[in-house]
Amino acid sequence: MLLLAVASIGLSFSYILENKPNEELAGITSVADPELIGPGILCNISGTVIGSFSGAGDPVTDLYGWKIYGPSGNLLFSKNSGAFQNIDYTFITNGVHKVELEVRRGGIPIAKFTKDVQVIQKPIQILAAEYISCASTPLEIQAIDPLSSNFSSYKFEWKNSTGSIVSTSNTLVTTDEGEFSVRYFIESPSGEKSCDYLLTTNISNISTIVIESSDVGVCIDGEISFNTKPQLSGEWFVQKIGDISKKSFGIRNSLTIRPGSDLIEFGDYEVSFVLSNSLNPACSSEGKINFSYNPEPIFVFESAETSSDCLQADGKLVMKALTDLDYINIEGTSISYGPFKAGDLIEIPNLKSGTYNLIGGLGSCINSLGSVVPLTNPPTALEFTIDDIVGEACTANGKIPGSFQVTMLNGANPNAFYRVVNEKGGVAMNKVLPNSSVFRVELPGGFYFFEIYDDEDECILPSRNKLIIPAKDQTTFQIPQTLNVCQSFGLIPETSQALIFTITRPDLSTEIKNAGEEILLNQKGEYKIVGTLPNQSDICPVEKIILVDLIDPVDFEIILVSEDCTVGNRSYEADIFSRDPSTVLFFWRNEKDEIIGTSQRLDLPPTSFGDYSLEVQPANSQACPVVPKPFIAKEPILSVDVIMTATKLCEFGPKAILNVTTTFPEEVTNVEWRRYDKNGNIEFLNQFDDKYEIEVDEEGTYEAAVFARISSLNKNCELGRTTIQLDLTPEKVIFTVPDSLSICETYDLIPETTQTLQFSLTQPDGTIVDKNAGEAFTLNQSGTYSLYGFDPLISSPNCPEIKEFSVIVNQPIPFEPILFSEDCNGQKTYQAKLTGATASDANIFWYDSNGALIGTDEFLTLDNISATYSLEVQPKGSLPCVITPIEFNVETSILDVPVSLLADPLCPDSPSANIRAEADFSLVTSIEWWYTFPTGEQIELTSERNKEEILAIREGTYEVRIYNNVPCILGFDQVLILRSTDTVRPEVEESYQICPKYDIGPSINPGSFASYEWYFGDQLVSTNSVYKPQSIGNHRLIVYSAEGCAYQTDFTTEEECELKVIYPNAVQPGNPDKEFLIYTNYLIDELDLVILNKWGQVVFECTQTNLISEESTCIWDGTYNGKAIPNGNYAVRINFKNYQQQVSKSDFGSILIIE
Repeated sequence: MLLLAVASIGLSFSYILENKPNEELAGITSVADPELIGPGILCNISGTVIGSFSGAGDPVTDLYGWKIYGPSGNLLFSKNSGAFQNIDYTFITNGVHKVELEVRRGGIPIAKFTKDVQVIQKPIQILAAEYISCASTPLEIQAIDPLSSNFSSYKFEWKNSTGSIVSTSNTLVTTDEGEFSVRYFIESPSGEKSCDYLLTTNISNISTIVIESSDVGVCIDGEISFNTKPQLSGEWFVQKIGDISKKSFGIRNSLTIRPGSDLIEFGDYEVSFVLSNSLNPACSSEGKINFSYNPEPIFVFESAETSSDCLQADGKLVMKALTDLDYINIEGTSISYGPFKAGDLIEIPNLKSGTYNLIGGLGSCINSLGSVVPLTNPPTALEFTIDDIVGEACTANGKIPGSFQVTMLNGANPNAFYRVVNEKGGVAMNKVLPNSSVFRVELPGGFYFFEIYDDEDECILPSRNKLIIPAKDQTTFQIPQTLNVCQSFGLIPETSQALIFTITRPDLSTEIKNAGEEILLNQKGEYKIVGTLPNQSDICPVEKIILVDLIDPVDFEIILVSEDCTVGNRSYEADIFSRDPSTVLFFWRNEKDEIIGTSQRLDLPPTSFGDYSLEVQPANSQACPVVPKPFIAKEPILSVDVIMTATKLCEFGPKAILNVTTTFPEEVTNVEWRRYDKNGNIEFLNQFDDKYEIEVDEEGTYEAAVFARISSLNKNCELGRTTIQLDLTPEKVIFTVPDSLSICETYDLIPETTQTLQFSLTQPDGTIVDKNAGEAFTLNQSGTYSLYGFDPLISSPNCPEIKEFSVIVNQPIPFEPILFSEDCNGQKTYQAKLTGATASDANIFWYDSNGALIGTDEFLTLDNISATYSLEVQPKGSLPCVITPIEFNVETSILDVPVSLLADPLCPDSPSANIRAEADFSLVTSIEWWYTFPTGEQIELTSERNKEEILAIREGTYEVRIYNNVPCILGFDQVLILRSTDTVRPEVEESYQICPKYDIGPSINPGSFASYEWYFGDQLVSTNSVYKPQSIGNHRLIVYSAEGCAYQTDFTTEEECELKVIYPNAVQPGNPDKEFLIYTNYLIDELDLVILNKWGQVVFECTQTNLISEESTCIWDGTYNGKAIPNGNYAVRINFKNYQQQVSKSDFGSILIIE
C-alpha cells in the first residue's frame, strides 16, 4: 500500500489542534502576535531599491504567506505559507505598491495585514561641493531641486561647522564661510524617516584677489608664471598696455606665458584674472598685475685686428650694436663696455689671440656671440691647416656628424690642446691634441671657431675663418615612448611625410610598413622604428624607440555570490583572482548587448533573467581582443511542490519507507523531517536531515520541509513542505510450516503457501537464508528456526508474518569398505568399517554393479572376479541420511608374474657386480633377495628387500622372489656370480710427441679388447682400436674386455714441430767420453753429416736413414785414417729431412779439436 501526500504544514497543524484540549490550544496561541513591519516609503536611487519586511510573531510555530502588488494592481510576488518571517523585495517601478501578509498558526489563519509602500524617485541633488561668496553679498544655496518628485514631503536640517542648525528649509541664505551640512528626509506620522540623505559643502568668502608672478619681466627665450592667492579657478587675460583689446587664455587655476609663442611684440603688459563663479554670479572679483616683455640685445661682428705674438695683447675686435645695449663684456674676464645705442661701433682693444665669447645685455635679457682675434706670428709647434670639411651624412637609422681635417704643419704636438667654440661662444669641444699630425674633428652641423693652444694656455692660435659644417634635416613622426598593450595593438605613427617605417621587434625580427599602415605590437620589450623618406638624400631618417609592456588579459570568472530565494534578488560578481579592481574595467551587458553595469558586482531583481555577458579589460592598457563571457541568469525558483509517498507500516517489518520528491529538484539543498504523535508531540528527526527517502517504524504524522541553503550565496529559504499520516497495517501473509522436525544431517523444507511470497529463515546460529515461495530451505542445525514471510510487492495489503519451529539433527555414520582378507587363490573378504558406531547401530547395504542388494552383514566375501560394488550405511531409527553409496572396484587377483635376473660381470678390480630384476613391478607388492653359499647354505639379504637392483659383492648364487599383497609368491629367478680371471690390460706410453700442424704423430695401439673409448680431457674423440692423437694435453683410454670389464690408462701429448739435431762443440781424440755424436728428434727421417778441415777436406762423413728419436748416431772419435787430427776448428755441415711433410733443412756449425 502506498500513501501519497501533497500538502502544506497547515494540514498537520490542523490535525494537531483538532485533537488537543482547549487549555492546550490556549497555550499555543499565547505566543507573540504577528504584525507587518516594513517601510512605507522607499527611495529609488539607482533604478532598483530593496524593501525589507517582517511578519513578527513566532517563527517556530507561524507560517507566513506574502503577496506584493504593483502600482497598476498586478501581482508582482507571491509566496505560499512557509517559514518566511522576513523577506527582502527589489522594487523596480516607482509608485504605490501593496504588500499583503497572511499568518497561519497550527494550520489556522490568525492574522492578515496590508501595507502600502510608496516607491519614489530620488530627489535631484543640486548642492555643489563648494561655493565662493562675497562678504558684502549674502549667498543663497539649495539642497535639492524643488521640481523633484514628492518635494513637499521632505524635511531639511542645515548645520554649520559648529553643529548649530542654521536652516530647516531647502534653501540656506548665509554670509558666513566654512563647512556646512544638510540632512533631508521624509518623515511618516509615526516618526519613521525614509529617503534619508546627508550632503556637505564648503563656502569661501573672497574680498580681494592677489596675483603673484614668478618675475617682473621676461625675455624671448624665457617664461613667466602667475597664480592667484588664494588659488582660484577663473578666466585669465593678457593685454599690452596702450592696446584696447586683450587676449583670453581660458579658465584655469594658473597661467604660464612663453613670449616666443604667446606674445607678438616687446613692451609692457597687464595680466588680469576674473573669478569664475557661476554658482554665485552676484559675487564676481578681479585681480591684476603688470610685467615687461624685454627685447633681446642684438650685436654683430664687424672686424678683428690680429695679435702680433702669443703673449701680446694688441689684438682688437670691432662689434656693431643693432639694438640698444646696456653693456657688452667678455666671458671669463672683468672687461665690460657700455651702454651703447643702436648703430654704435664697439671696439674692444688689447686682446690676445684666441676665440672670445662676447655677452651683451639689455635690461634683464642677454645675448652672446663668438668672435676670433687671429695671431700674426704663431709658434711653429701650433701651426695647422683645416681642410676636407664634410657635412652631416645620412645613415640607415639617422645621421652621423660632419667633420673637418686638422693637419699639424710641423708634426704632432701631444702636449697642446684644441678647442671648438660655437657661434654663440659656447665651448663645443675641448681636448688634448692627438699624437698624430693629421686628425679629424667630428661635430654636428653648424657654425664653429677652432683654435689650438699650449699646455699653459699662454699662446692660442685660432683659425681665422668661421667653420661651416653643412647640416641635414631629419624626418619627423610621433610615437609614444611607452605603451601598455594587452596581447597586441596596431600602432600607426603620426606623420605628415610619406615615410617608410622599418621596425625591429624585441625578438630582432624586422618588417617594413608604409605611413598610415598599422604596426603590430605583440611582444614585450623594445621596438625600434626608423622613419625613412625614400628616393632622396637631403632628409635623413630618424630612429625612435617605444617600450612595450604586454599586459595580460584579465582572468576572471563569473560567480553568483548572493541569491535571495524568498524574493529572487541575485548578485553576480567578477572574480578577478586577487587582481586590484581599480586596475580593471567591468562591462556587464544584457541580452540586447546594452551595458547595465560597470562595477565588479551586478545586482539583478527577480524579474531580470536570461542571457547576460561580462567583459573585463585592464584599465591601464589598450583593450584586449577578448570575447565577453556569457552567462545565464536563471529565473528565480521561490517555491517547489513537495510530494511525499509512504509504504505500509507492519508489526514485523519492513519499516515504512517515506519518499519525498519535488519539482525543480536542483534547487533543493536540504530536507528536514519531524513526526507528530497522536498527542500532538513533535519529534525532530534530525538523523534524517537531507535525506529524500527514510525508513520509519512508528505510527504518526510525518512532515518533510525542503530548503535552499547555500552559505556562499547567503541563501537560506524554505521552498515547501508536506505531511502524511502513517498507521500500522493489521493484515498479514499466510503460510504454514511444521512445529518440529527430526532430520538426518540435512532436510529440505518448503513452506506451504498459496501466495507469491518471499521468505527469510533465521537459523539457530543467527545466519539468515532468503528463498522465494516454492523453494526449499536446507535445514542442518539443531535448534529453533524463525521463518519470516512477506509479499515483495510494495502495493501488497498484507504485512509480513513470523513463525518458529524446532529441529533435531541426527548425524550420518562415517563408513568405508575395506579389504579385510585375501587368500592365494584370489578370494577376498570386505568389511564395512564404521567410525563412532558399531554394526548393531547401523543398517548396512552391499550392492553389486547393477544396484542389486547382495549383503546386509558387516562382512562380504567375493570370488576372484573383477567387478564394481558399493556400500551404503544408514543410522538405525532415523530418517535416511542424504548420502551417496561408496563405490569400490574389485580387481581379479594376479597369481603369477614372470621375473628374470640380469647380472654384470664381477671384474678382477671391481668390488661388486650389479644384478637387476626385470618384471612388471606394478603387479608386485614386495621383493626378496636370497644368497646361496658355495656350501649350499641359503640366507635372505634383508637389507636388499623391495629393491629392483642390488650389488653382488661375493661369488655365489643369487635369487629374487616377488610377492603380492597377501602375500603370495608370484615368481622367482636365480643367477651364478663368479669373479673374472682375465689379466690383459691396455699398453700405452706415458707421453707422446706430436706436431698437429704437420699432422705428425704416433698411431697408438693399446692391444686387443672388445671396445675402446679415447678421451681428450672429458671429450670422447674416438672409439677405434688404434688412435693417432692430434691435440696437445691429457688423454684417457678406457677399454672393455669380452667379459664386460672396463680398464683405463692415461697419457699426455707434447707439441714438437721443429726438426732438431744436437752435437758437441768440442772433441778430444782418443777419449771415448768426449767423442763426436749427434742426437735427433722424432721428426728427422734422414741425416747427412760432413766435417771439413780448414782447407775443405772431408775428415768425417756419415749418412743415416733409420733414426731413433733421442738416440745418438754418427759417432766419431776425432781421427782421420786412424790418426788423431790436429787441434783446431773444423766446419760441420748437417743436412736432414722429414719424409712425410717433405721438409729439408741444413745446419752449419763448428767443432774444436783439442788434445
